[in-house]
Amino acid sequence: MKILSKILLLTALLIPLSLRAQIYEPVSLAINSENGIYAPGDSVKITAIIRGGAEDKLLLRVLRYGEEISKETLSLPEGETLIYADAFPEATSVIVNLGPASNPKVSTAIGFLVAPETFRPGFPTPGNLTQYWQKEVKRLRKLKPVVKTYPAVFDDNEKTDVSQFECYRIEINMLDGRPCRGYVAYPKGAELKSLPIFVWLHGAGLLKRGNRALASRVLTEAKKGCIALDINAHGFEDDQPQEYYAELDAGELRRYAYKEYSGKGDYYFHNMYLRDIRALDYATTLPYWDGERIVVYGSSQGGGQALALAGIDPRVTHCVALVPALTDMGAVLDGRKSGWPSAANKKNAPTYLGPSVMAYHDGALLVSLFKGDLYIEAGNIDVTCDPACVAAAYNNAVRVKSKQIYFFPRRPHADRDLLNDPSWKEQVLKKREAFIREALR
Repeated sequence: MKILSKILLLTALLIPLSLRAQIYEPVSLAINSENGIYAPGDSVKITAIIRGGAEDKLLLRVLRYGEEISKETLSLPEGETLIYADAFPEATSVIVNLGPASNPKVSTAIGFLVAPETFRPGFPTPGNLTQYWQKEVKRLRKLKPVVKTYPAVFDDNEKTDVSQFECYRIEINMLDGRPCRGYVAYPKGAELKSLPIFVWLHGAGLLKRGNRALASRVLTEAKKGCIALDINAHGFEDDQPQEYYAELDAGELRRYAYKEYSGKGDYYFHNMYLRDIRALDYATTLPYWDGERIVVYGSSQGGGQALALAGIDPRVTHCVALVPALTDMGAVLDGRKSGWPSAANKKNAPTYLGPSVMAYHDGALLVSLFKGDLYIEAGNIDVTCDPACVAAAYNNAVRVKSKQIYFFPRRPHADRDLLNDPSWKEQVLKKREAFIREALR
């Protein structure tokens, strides 16, 4: 790696990215690849654009697989400066950060991958992966479902018009743990066997309103012409006071992703996946389902659930997994940072049961069973779900009907900071919307 402080003009090879700063406003970064993807031996060049208001001393940090490998303090004038140039002979994932030396927590970042098509999951695929989940689903279905429905609750300041939709909350019994809970909505007067199913799966956490199943969310999706489900990842109650969730977060569900387990059946995410199956079992009994299309959608923990559900349940036809967690959890065995919850990383080293349990719940392995249409997004500066882990899942989707993946150099784990970024909208968001639109058409 060569870190250059010499002043250079932005070459014609560099593709200009948005000048809107992501975190440290006086600094923007540009990279000489539109999506931050390179072949082995390609020249990687990153240029800083410095504007007024930047500190005299800037800290340049370079991370590989989310771990810092170098840092240097630079003095950069206003204008364009080539700050990083290198070429790599083999696959890697790198993030470059530049921010004020006085506050290392503030920075603008950009990232790239070399040879992402070569990454493979760290855990080997269990030989009985299909049979194991078939057995677990069969065990679940032996318990006769008892479905309870409740009126929808809309947490807004306006009167929500639901006159054209059926919208209600569901609760379905489970063999173990909390029930399957969530919301359902679909157009009133729909013809029999006319609607696809769209399932929204949740990211990690409990405290934010978005972590709960929402009536407003399924109503928004149902307006696209589908049976929409929003499934609560943990099976807790929805529409409760904030104190309810704070108590769960501090008590029963504190650090839930790292809870001890004695086998596959009591690994925390086991019942999470089975609740998703339970919800689909219910949705497919509705007479409006077209009997064909089921779209599963999720980001982060929800993306991992989407990959898992697509592999476990052969009824799923379309899978949208955005920066998926629960994916390539054994990457540490390949010398990389494992995907969230990173339970196989150094500080969360697995028990002797770890690999044999996590492998059965790893989205990068389960997606190998999926035979539908797959859409994946990865963030090149995502330090929660490393893009190499996401690439490993994509590469392992060997039975799919079709697949597509989109990397973005300035995407962190969450994409909300990019909503006003025109290049993000054009290069990624439009592709996502088109995939979902086609799946529901």
